[in-house]
Amino acid sequence: MKITRMRIENFRSIKELDFEPRDYSVLIGENNSGKSNILRALNLVLGEIWPSERSFSEEDFHNQDTSSDIVIQVFFDETIEDYPNGFRVEIAGFELRCKAYKRRVKKKPAGSLKVDYLCIDKKGKQINYPASALKKGERYTGKWFELRVSNDRREQIPLIFVDVLREYDKHTPSGRWSVLRRLFNEVNKEFINDKAPVKVTLSDGSTANMTRKQAFEYTVKDAYKFLRTASFTEIEQKLAANALDQMGIEPDEGDVTLKFESHDPTNAYKSLQLYVDELGISSPASEVGSGLQSAIVVAIFRTYEELRKEGAIFTVEEPEVFLHPQKARYFESVLQSLSERGNQVFVTTHSPIFVQIHKPETVAIVRRTREKGTYILQRKKSDLAVNERKALRLLTEFDSQRKELFFARKVVLVEGNTEKVALPLVFREMGIDINKNGISIIECGGKTQIPFFAKVLNSLNIPYICFVDHDIKIIDESWSEKRKQKELENNKRHRKWNQQIEAI
Repeated sequence: MKITRMRIENFRSIKELDFEPRDYSVLIGENNSGKSNILRALNLVLGEIWPSERSFSEEDFHNQDTSSDIVIQVFFDETIEDYPNGFRVEIAGFELRCKAYKRRVKKKPAGSLKVDYLCIDKKGKQINYPASALKKGERYTGKWFELRVSNDRREQIPLIFVDVLREYDKHTPSGRWSVLRRLFNEVNKEFINDKAPVKVTLSDGSTANMTRKQAFEYTVKDAYKFLRTASFTEIEQKLAANALDQMGIEPDEGDVTLKFESHDPTNAYKSLQLYVDELGISSPASEVGSGLQSAIVVAIFRTYEELRKEGAIFTVEEPEVFLHPQKARYFESVLQSLSERGNQVFVTTHSPIFVQIHKPETVAIVRRTREKGTYILQRKKSDLAVNERKALRLLTEFDSQRKELFFARKVVLVEGNTEKVALPLVFREMGIDINKNGISIIECGGKTQIPFFAKVLNSLNIPYICFVDHDIKIIDESWSEKRKQKELENNKRHRKWNQQIEAI
């Protein structure tokens, strides 16, 4: 299941935003434009932490204006069919709404927050269901309830959020929706269903045939006795006795017992810890350097992709962090491959490496103004690449230096490297810092290429100017007729290019 549309209102920098993500969506824009807020909104609706009043504060409201609700709607490419009280519904998406009470309500003071987490239809309307089953031939006059998002419904759309730090402890097998958890869930099913006999040596020296699961549990239980020191046993017994006393249960009554286990009996793989051996020292992966932790997280993604897993939604903040350019390019190819194998990928980035302009539908430029708040500029593939030939030209013309224009506030298009080197010096003499002002000078490889770059900039609403000369030669009467004719044709061609550029 994938996301086809997001609608966000009154959340942080976002006043009102409508976004149609693709299988691979790259969000680019200046710092503080609101890229992370888009992913944060998505993570609130589908992430690992269940949304509640504690998920929000007054600062999460746009301009801290609590008179309007925060609304985050997420729509899916497939509907979820459900039957609450036997009433058939088709869930097209989820809505998370946070409102602030304007007056005191049920002992809650004015300003207290209330969160509703509801199922919606294709039109974004809340789905209701009857309080009791409908009876054929009878008109229903009872109450209708709002259909809320349940844990089972939410788990059908797993989202894996990877923040900019890429710390390993957020990606361990114990994480509910981590990549490793998804990988080991399948291993656990294989482990539980493996009925092939395994010969185990018992503590008395004899042998017995068991399943792999039985052999593991017996071996762990046998080894676990060495952990049970007198102090350990005392803590376990007192904890159990106090818990039973708190519930009013006598120790010899009922079947309630408390005990410590070294692993979850239903999924032992959740308890696994990854260790790194470095220079003869073994350390948990969560305690090594940031660079190595980042490399481990990237390796997890590579493993997931190489095993051809599918069906997850990945959100990755600034994947280029901690990576050399070559490794960043490789990570980009891994994310691209994930999106091509049935997963959906969202990326925020400041690196041209992750911008694939030959696939313009994947690029979402995030802008922010005082009046509009955060908004997104998107283009369809047909706007820039109507066929494979056009897409190939986009791929070949836009190297990493030219892709810089997608991150610029303003662009100066020039013919070649001479102007590209000279113009920054001219600006500096004029007292203008082009980097401070977000100005990029892009060489286009000749005057004939400028209209092509201008078309791309026009489509993305990026302001620009063209800096060119006229290139028209004066015809010398002493030239031969053949040379005169060639120069006249060249001049005619240059006039045509100049007219095109002047029209731009």
